[in-house]
Amino acid sequence: MRSARGALGLVLLGLGLSHCKGDPDGAGDAGVDASVPPLEQTVMRDVHLLDVDARQQRLIAVELDGGTLAHELASGETRRIAPGAWSGRFTQDGGAVVLSSFPQDGISTAWLWRPGDAEARTLGTQVWGGVVLKEGAEPYVAFAERTDGGGAALRRVLLRECDAQACTVQTLAQLDGGLPLEPVLLAGERFLWISRDKRGWAFDTVSGTLVEAGGDVSHVLRISPSGNRFARVTPDRHVQVHETGTGTLLWDVVVPPDDKSITQSAFFGEDTFIVNTWRAGSPAPSPPELASHACTAQGCTWFADSTCEPRQVRGGTVLSCYATDCFGVRCSPRYALMREPGVVFSGRNSSYDQQPAVSDDLTSAVWMTYELRNQPGTRTLSWDRDPPVQSLTFPTQINLNVFDFVPGQQRFVFVNPKHVADGGVENVLSVWDETGVEERGVVEGYPGGALIRMDPPVLYMTGYELGPDGPPVASVLQRFAL
Repeated sequence: MRSARGALGLVLLGLGLSHCKGDPDGAGDAGVDASVPPLEQTVMRDVHLLDVDARQQRLIAVELDGGTLAHELASGETRRIAPGAWSGRFTQDGGAVVLSSFPQDGISTAWLWRPGDAEARTLGTQVWGGVVLKEGAEPYVAFAERTDGGGAALRRVLLRECDAQACTVQTLAQLDGGLPLEPVLLAGERFLWISRDKRGWAFDTVSGTLVEAGGDVSHVLRISPSGNRFARVTPDRHVQVHETGTGTLLWDVVVPPDDKSITQSAFFGEDTFIVNTWRAGSPAPSPPELASHACTAQGCTWFADSTCEPRQVRGGTVLSCYATDCFGVRCSPRYALMREPGVVFSGRNSSYDQQPAVSDDLTSAVWMTYELRNQPGTRTLSWDRDPPVQSLTFPTQINLNVFDFVPGQQRFVFVNPKHVADGGVENVLSVWDETGVEERGVVEGYPGGALIRMDPPVLYMTGYELGPDGPPVASVLQRFAL
């Protein structure tokens, strides 16, 4: 198994600005509500954070060179529950954690741990293509295990059937070999899908039956977010949408004919299907001619001269669209975010370092952009909101491992690299809102990934001390009050 230390190679980036509306020094002294943590606390050292439960009772972390730990936030008690995991996720109620090891040749081990258990239970050792966790009325964990000859066994573990002694692992289906691609799983409320290339099978958790997606298996297969529908796109530009349980054809519509080729396609919700088309630019090296169409039961309608793809964000799903505009020999990228086909709420005509962050109400977005002709240089952090754009400027690229809105709020969290008196640079966790930028505390080391939990609003982050060859040699897990 690859060690967590070896798998966490990071690249140092950036300098930045200083602009604050408050001084955090002294915060957390006497008088602070006991239910709200001080502005900054050190939780653990030499670990990498995997997850924190929603009620902030405990967290899961992996030692840089060791096992997976469960840490009780109130008492500080820590116990080793599994070998070193690469990923971990709590269920919504915090009653269980699903862990996975780092994949080797696409194969990993999966475990499940429940608070109170001495150690995690092994679910599978030949997990192929990842693990899905279905929440709701009947929560379960599902995964595929590779079998001889390139086949796959679809497994399921009902969480109610796990106890301190064992978990019952059900085999729902055996799929034939011959396809080298990893299977992809999708867990809906009723149907559990497993697909490989253009073939897919849906296990009906109500009837206990397995059905294969109908239609011509040489055509592209797409599955709706709920799993209740699937679609095939034919070479003659037909979009055929079926009901999963019966295979009934619900609608068959045609993308308007032109001389472009179909490229990407995907469901946008349950009732809309996005189809993108492409044609090489003429004369060369002109940019390609793009078009995006929204198809429903009533037909297909053009809505953008871009390529648009659904993007899942915390508040729902948006369309992320991109194209290239040229004026003579000068070209520039064009990006737009849409709440629904044709309804733009944010956009830019410059390159960006990272996908824009989107507020939970899908009304505003924060971008980190730069001009293509000045790729190593100035960055602009800008916020599309009402009132419109606000911006901050940085002299060069900065760390973007923290780049998110506080859930449910118009407050944006990022790491501000700030020059200090001795000539060095501090990475300061900062919150940006309509009144300005407020510093919440200094990140110890190179900022890694972060998790935000509410009630109270807190951000958890691992900061790393990097070794000469890149991978971290030490780390600090901190939490910051937001």
